[in-house]
Amino acid sequence: MWINGEWAYYYCKDVEDDPEIRKYITDPFWAYRYCRFVKDISEVRKHITESGWAFRYCNTIKDDPEVAKHITDPEWAHWYCKYVKDRPEVRKYIKD
Repeated sequence: MWINGEWAYYYCKDVEDDPEIRKYITDPFWAYRYCRFVKDISEVRKHITESGWAFRYCNTIKDDPEVAKHITDPEWAHWYCKYVKDRPEVRKYIKD
């Protein structure tokens, strides 16, 4: 049986937060949505690995250094340093 992250997210959100279904939420976008709208848990949070979704997580849920380390895009690094925390390890990605 193949389940994609989108339908796994909606199942966990709308029907039942089932660990057997939750394991299919591996896309950064759906992982962010799960942590924001269902439950913020590490097994899903670890999949938030793209700059934009990592920024959104740190800005709207909580500033977690393990998520913030994925903010490597200059634009998202700028927004993170401006609105969340000016961390040197994120600031280094801001370039001209």
